[in-house]
Amino acid sequence: MVLLAGGRGFTRRQGLRRLKERLQNVAGASDVRYRPSKVRPRTVVADLAVDQFLGKAFPRTDATLEVLWRPHEGDDIQRVQYVDDAVSLGWHKDDDHPDLGVTHFQLAREGEVKHEPADIEVEAPLSVLEICLERLRKRLQEDVNN
Repeated sequence: MVLLAGGRGFTRRQGLRRLKERLQNVAGASDVRYRPSKVRPRTVVADLAVDQFLGKAFPRTDATLEVLWRPHEGDDIQRVQYVDDAVSLGWHKDDDHPDLGVTHFQLAREGEVKHEPADIEVEAPLSVLEICLERLRKRLQEDVNN
């Protein structure tokens, strides 16, 4: 049993199950599933009806939302990634860009990838997901306005 960092008290499987349960209650989320499988879950993935998620029309209707949480000594590895036909964006808490802090935001569009600091102070996987869902709504609105 692995008990570490923000998921204190959760095994990886328990943490992913809680994330899956939460994603099943996100507006517009459907077909919430483990990837690669229920037997060996690594991430939780949901199909997303973007207009339902935002509560208003959006130029792109379908997207995928993928959530990774992996207990890790020190800081847990976490990622919330949104992907539609035009853009891939997400918040990553990993070792990929230590110059940007513990968590960074990544935006990929038209073959270009940008990174910026994300400053997510919480550690618990559900709290990180809630913050990212709220920020995702804002980012998608900014996308429409730009």
